Amino acid sequence: MYENLNTLLILLCRTISTRKLYFQDHPKVKMLGGRFMTQLKEFCEESKLDKLFIGIIDGNLVFEGRNLVGPSIVGRQLVSFAEKLHCGGMSFSSQTTEKEFDTLLDLSSQLNKPLASLQEARELFLSKRIENIELAQQYMGSSSPIPKDQQSAWQGQDSGDVLQSPTLIYQALFDSVADAHGNVAQGGDIDVDSTRSVSEYMLHFAKTSFTDLMQHVHYPDYDSYTVGHSVRVASLAVFLASSFNWSEEFHVAIGTAGLLHDVGKSRIPDEIMYKPGKLTNEEFAIMKEHARIGAEILLGQKNTSALDVSAAWGHHIKHDGSGYPAQPQWAFRHPITALLQCVDVFEALTAARPYKPPLSPHMAYSIMLKDIKSFNPAMLAAFISALGLYPPGTMVKMMDGRTGVVLSVGPRIDRPRIKVIRDQKGAEIPAEDQPHINLAAGEHRDLAIEKLILIEQTHE
Repeated sequence: MYENLNTLLILLCRTISTRKLYFQDHPKVKMLGGRFMTQLKEFCEESKLDKLFIGIIDGNLVFEGRNLVGPSIVGRQLVSFAEKLHCGGMSFSSQTTEKEFDTLLDLSSQLNKPLASLQEARELFLSKRIENIELAQQYMGSSSPIPKDQQSAWQGQDSGDVLQSPTLIYQALFDSVADAHGNVAQGGDIDVDSTRSVSEYMLHFAKTSFTDLMQHVHYPDYDSYTVGHSVRVASLAVFLASSFNWSEEFHVAIGTAGLLHDVGKSRIPDEIMYKPGKLTNEEFAIMKEHARIGAEILLGQKNTSALDVSAAWGHHIKHDGSGYPAQPQWAFRHPITALLQCVDVFEALTAARPYKPPLSPHMAYSIMLKDIKSFNPAMLAAFISALGLYPPGTMVKMMDGRTGVVLSVGPRIDRPRIKVIRDQKGAEIPAEDQPHINLAAGEHRDLAIEKLILIEQTHE
């Protein structure tokens, strides 16, 4: 039950976050909203609930005595919305209509200032004809534990505070970028500390299971590729920092800078930002302004670092000083900005876009190596060596017909360590029986990778 609830609420939080980023009728908003409504009704029917009540206490989402850690992490937009409404939670009914939910999404995007009281919020809902989504009183007490006589309404108890799922971490990263872009688009501030904390979650997960997160990095996201691009840049940058044995402080710093490097795109008109075809010269001139705008936005925020600003400003400036924006002759380019530029271009080449299919890492490297003016040679060489021809998390088919997931890069960029997940007939191998193969080891010298499997479906 709780697994299905987590999935449902993460979808709710993603939908609210996406609505703040995109316009009302954007396909991504409509798709996510329709999916939430379908899953809401299915959950209520399976759980035999007339209403699904989600409480909000001290910034956490709670249900039936449980602190819902995953949804709480990705649900900052929902929590912020509830705070503006002065409510302590929401009840969704099995009778909630799609029109009511669409109106709720519009309010979540349009309500920039807190209302005066919960009563005013309830009156606003009635004026908007939202009758089957109810607002609850705020809970007056400690969130851990909630007294038993309150559990009929709040039912609160803690269930841990550590993210274990790579999906939840990926969604937390996604939400932090969407939050930043959405706030800027609405004229608000970026919660840089929150973005940095999500980068720290990624770092802690990277120590043990980064390959699992990297599998999410390689899924395309056609409808929200601007946000997804920043998430993938940050994830790859942290992976590289780990490969280079840089300090944890640098891990967090480069992850945060990666998440925020394209925030200037939030000020680029949608018709240019999401144009499926080639931009005109005039449109491209506007698009190029995102680097300067992003740096100016971050300069005006609290708690940003010099690296955050440098990454936003300089990720399109080439090694020879060309590119954009124009920089003075005396300017010094931070080497980490040079690394982020490598990651930025590599991700753009290897990711799916509405106007192009993904390229293989081998093809991306070939293009980048030929562009001798763009990249710091030492940084590009270190980048290729750390990622290899088959980056961790990618799926590959071997010459003997088996399919595997790349675990790590070996001493040769074409001979990684692999976890075999399907046999020669394509049947899935149980997790406990999946063998690990080091292609660099002597006993496997006759075994090689036949091809990289590029995943074409959209990641949600």
